Amino acid sequence: MTNPKIKYYVVATLFVAIVLLQMIVPWLGVMPLGAFVIGASATIIQFTVALAGIILGPKYGALVGFFWGMMSFINALTHPGTIGSLMFQNPFTALVPRILVGILVGFLFNHFLRKRSATVRTIGLGVLGVLAALINTIGVVILTVVGFTIMHTNFTGIPDQNLLQWLIGIVSFNAIFEMIVGFILVTVVGNILLPIAERSGIKG
Repeated sequence: MTNPKIKYYVVATLFVAIVLLQMIVPWLGVMPLGAFVIGASATIIQFTVALAGIILGPKYGALVGFFWGMMSFINALTHPGTIGSLMFQNPFTALVPRILVGILVGFLFNHFLRKRSATVRTIGLGVLGVLAALINTIGVVILTVVGFTIMHTNFTGIPDQNLLQWLIGIVSFNAIFEMIVGFILVTVVGNILLPIAERSGIKG
């Protein structure tokens, strides 16, 4: 019989591969919403991390989140020159929110939803999708403000005062779309993957 841990390693590797693909192919990791609102886009990689936490549990969710964070950090270092790259050159900003998505979503699903009815789980999956978007966005904003303030970052386009309000103004519009996308995506994909994973003996 296949070692249960091997199943988890294989599925975790698949999630890591998906994140890598999403980082390499922009439209797989960022959903453009310009057709609806000019300039809007929704990052969807956090939902891959959230689904890893839901399917495999918080430990593996954190692992997938760590991989995404490291990829963001390396990408920021190798492609400097933008405010976005400057934000993620801080390893705490790149890593902590992404790891927390995997840990918190996985923990909440295991403790409050895994053994509940299909209806409750479906609603819960949507809520966790919204939560994944919030954890990533709020974490990045807070750590960016802290990092920029401590390092006295001076870069074209970054205001000297009211940094928090400025960042909130930038990300809040997209964050709304990300929460909507997260609710739909995690609900749909989670309901497809969970029964398959549980039949295979993978239960968080």
